[in-house]
Amino acid sequence: MAANAKKLCKRKNPRQKSAKERKKKAKIQIESIVESDIRCSSQEQQKDVSVFTVNAESNHCAITHEQLGELINHAVLGKVRSPPPSWCQIHRQEELKGVAVIVLHGVSQMHFYRYYLQFKQLRQKFRFRFSMPPPPDDFLLRTFGTETLPTQDKSPTVNGTSGLNGHCLMTENDSREQLKLDNHPIVIKYGRKKQGLTSYLLNIHDLIMNDYPIAGTFSSIGFVQSGCTAKVTDRSPLLGLDCEMCLTLQGTELTRVSIVNAEGHCMMDELVKPDNLILDYRTRFSGITPMMLMPVTTKLCDVQAKLKKILPKDAVLVGHSLNNDLKALKMIHPNIIDTSLLFFKGLCQKLKLKVLAKSVLGREIQSDKLVGHDASEDAKAALDLAQYFIDQGPMQVAKLNLENVKNKPPVRQNSTRLSEGKNQANMLSGHLKANCKGVDDRPCFQCGSLLEELCMGDRKAVALGTEKAMKDLIHQEAWHKIECGTDKEVVQKAQAEIPVASLSLSHFTSYSEYIECNLHTKFQEGLLHEKMKQKLSEMCTVYAGPFCKDFCLKSVERKFQECGSITSISVTTETHKPYVCIVYELPESAHLAVLTLNGSILEGFLITVQRPIKESTLDCDTVLRKLENDITSQAVIYVSGIQQALTKEDLSEKFSKFGRVEAVICLGDKVDAKPEDCFIKYGSLESALEAQAAMNGQEVRKQRLNVLRALTPYHLQTWASQRSYTAVGPKTSDPLPLDRRSFEKRKEKLSQCEGELQNVMRTLDRRVGRLFKTLTNNTLCMVLLPGANSAQYSTPGLCLLEIKQNP
Repeated sequence: MAANAKKLCKRKNPRQKSAKERKKKAKIQIESIVESDIRCSSQEQQKDVSVFTVNAESNHCAITHEQLGELINHAVLGKVRSPPPSWCQIHRQEELKGVAVIVLHGVSQMHFYRYYLQFKQLRQKFRFRFSMPPPPDDFLLRTFGTETLPTQDKSPTVNGTSGLNGHCLMTENDSREQLKLDNHPIVIKYGRKKQGLTSYLLNIHDLIMNDYPIAGTFSSIGFVQSGCTAKVTDRSPLLGLDCEMCLTLQGTELTRVSIVNAEGHCMMDELVKPDNLILDYRTRFSGITPMMLMPVTTKLCDVQAKLKKILPKDAVLVGHSLNNDLKALKMIHPNIIDTSLLFFKGLCQKLKLKVLAKSVLGREIQSDKLVGHDASEDAKAALDLAQYFIDQGPMQVAKLNLENVKNKPPVRQNSTRLSEGKNQANMLSGHLKANCKGVDDRPCFQCGSLLEELCMGDRKAVALGTEKAMKDLIHQEAWHKIECGTDKEVVQKAQAEIPVASLSLSHFTSYSEYIECNLHTKFQEGLLHEKMKQKLSEMCTVYAGPFCKDFCLKSVERKFQECGSITSISVTTETHKPYVCIVYELPESAHLAVLTLNGSILEGFLITVQRPIKESTLDCDTVLRKLENDITSQAVIYVSGIQQALTKEDLSEKFSKFGRVEAVICLGDKVDAKPEDCFIKYGSLESALEAQAAMNGQEVRKQRLNVLRALTPYHLQTWASQRSYTAVGPKTSDPLPLDRRSFEKRKEKLSQCEGELQNVMRTLDRRVGRLFKTLTNNTLCMVLLPGANSAQYSTPGLCLLEIKQNP
């Protein structure tokens, strides 16, 4: 396989290769590379093997800590006690032997790709990767989906009576009540004091993790911008938005949209006729009937245009799970307040808008006596809920005890106590199950069920790590804790404990301890982001030349555009003869330019196409070879040189003859834009290789296609496409400029630090590999790189996931 890869890299000009030779080379690749893929497929077909899959409609790149908690609960407890997660499935879950969670404290997604070559075990053994938001203070609580119980009392109370699994605690002592309020998730997230509306806007990580449409992402291709680009202040207008949808041949489409202002006036209430044949009007929920839509001529594009006109430039849209409404509108809006996330309860639970309106506002909406929902009524309710939160503040909202919500809202009426605490607890449990929603309105896992299992001791739960790491464990008495002095000791003891545990949590703290002991490393931590971005930029850059002084830059640009979309092109005149610097949007384009245009004749000159030569690019070829064989992008090919008349549907049709095409992905798509280059994801590696061999060099509508295997994993694509992402640098700086001697010392220290960090990451990777090797078959293993969230910098985390099987 390595020999074949070298041959591919050394080829001078693929245009001279015949189709027959390319197919022969692909056949050799298929025989050598696909063998392991076929073995994996045959294993997955065995009846006693558990298989993890991601739902087609879910985000394949990112998850929240609550969604991870859903998966852990379902994997440990099974579908009887915990419903399947909303975003993924574990086929034959009953065959799972256990769940092993490994936390690499202080390590983030940035570290994984910065030290990509050092993480050999992680990138080869774990097929699934999901970006996670920067870790909150209650990182472990959100991940394991349980709440802390007082160790003294195994039978907590609700309003003086027995509670359910420690859920919905109410204490008699005022000081304990105040402590409970201070530890309420809403107070922890937003603080104790009242704040302006800008404090409750969703940030970029919230938008990504909650599946909101974002410019430049795969799921937002073809969406329009709202045009609201002005700076938002605490005086910016709040507008309630709600939409109703129906089911068509193309999926969910818009049928009604309502906009309400802060005074309660309806600014817009339009019925919309979908573009496709309607299969289900969903009248029970939407209130829309065939007769209502019969005379309607308004289309989605008309609604989009009207919204762009009536929305103020600093408008803040408010709604309940507003991501679904914006998807139906096919619109991207940056300023969002989501009441389903504002009044959250933890445990990945969202209260229905109907329940919140009754409990907080004392208002009845979505009456059972009416057919369907009233969009303007729902928009007004969501707007009033947001205004209540802003006016009253987080502390007052925490006092509502929404986790104890009953049929009669506690803020308006006095609830009637049941005669027996057990009956009250059962009623509360049933009400929570009925009214708690997860992602896509699916019910969340049973409240406190994992906690109950751990307390009862029916299943063994093991935690390994240093004393400091295990101080943050929720529900301490439920774990069998094994304190270890070092990561090496964690691995040694875990080999005996984890195989017999239903749930294990292993803390690796060597990296976090290293940066705490080395202040210069802590200083450099914020600069690693910039180094990573620079590395990505260098992978997208090539230099071509030499040319004569009066060469035509336009013709050079046209030639290099055949390899992919160009970000910038400039002429370098510091050399004896001019050279051209081309910066592409993707590393694949730059790699293709080196392979196909190096040694070609352009403008009458034999040109050399090469990458920039710096210290940071010396291992670029090695990184590219590893990326090409990355387990997450093996079935993905990159296509450039696409004729502008071709649509994504045309491409899907042409490439589907080699196998099932799962997606045609064009980064940074604009409305009605034609793709110049794209990624095509197949269902199997064999199909991808066949498509590469057959279509590379083929002419489609008089335009030659260039095809090669994708280099960029999804997370790297997402990171590269987020041009606005910047890391906050350290606040400390040198008071005086460094002289040459001091500068050389600093440079030498940082260079030494880089070598030490590589060794730390390599050692972490090796220990995770050893731990993974000791797991029994059918064990779900999660490696969490939690990320960082401090005053100096904030960086997202990464979850790597795999079900252990025989090698």
